[in-house]
Amino acid sequence: MAVVSRFAPDEAVEWVARITALPGDDFEWLALVEGVTVHETYFFRDPAQLNLLRRELLPGLLRDRAGNGKRRISVWSAGCASGEEPYSVAILVLDTLTELGESPRDWSIDVLGTDISRQMVNVARDGVYGAPGLDSFRQMPPEHLTYFVSDLTIGPRSKRVSPVLKSLVRFQQHNLMDDHAPGGDFDVVFCRNVMIYFEDDPQAHTQDLLRDALATGGYLLLGVTDRIADPVSFERCQFSNTVIYRKKRCEG
Repeated sequence: MAVVSRFAPDEAVEWVARITALPGDDFEWLALVEGVTVHETYFFRDPAQLNLLRRELLPGLLRDRAGNGKRRISVWSAGCASGEEPYSVAILVLDTLTELGESPRDWSIDVLGTDISRQMVNVARDGVYGAPGLDSFRQMPPEHLTYFVSDLTIGPRSKRVSPVLKSLVRFQQHNLMDDHAPGGDFDVVFCRNVMIYFEDDPQAHTQDLLRDALATGGYLLLGVTDRIADPVSFERCQFSNTVIYRKKRCEG
């Protein structure tokens, strides 16, 4: 890490010992987190998985819930950076309900986005995108732009998430190395392009956390390079060229 490389070896050891003793909300910890985390994301990233969610997973989940009279669905986007992924998921939930002839007003829809970066969580909560730099809308299907409104007070290309969409998505700061997930019984959990930065033990811990957060039969969507370390708890589901995982029912 660049922060450590400025020190001589003895100084680096002292710095690690000192920062480890600081509380997690200390300025030095927060600065370190912002310096070493990757914030690159955009709307409708990895469209193959999102198409699978839209065409296969969501219709089945929503029909099942409607049949049982339990009109609720919950999704967790872990490591969501500036929030484009959870907003994309909320759009797909709304589209699927419309296709099924269901009114979103009759449903409890909860899409949670979490990230270790306090700065990114604040950006996600604001819901304003399109500032100079990498374009958050680079893969946005044109028909979904109706969920955004232009905000010329921010910039000529800036768009703000509509109140209807924003009401379905919430954000909070969360560290995947914590002992507990920020909730449970999620129908779908996303953790894409996150664990590629982890070593084996943190990967295993994160997968345990994600497993425990999922409802039985819930779906786990990982990045294309990620592999499940616990095949006993998950069923591998192959759809064309897309692989996802489904949490198995407990046996015995």
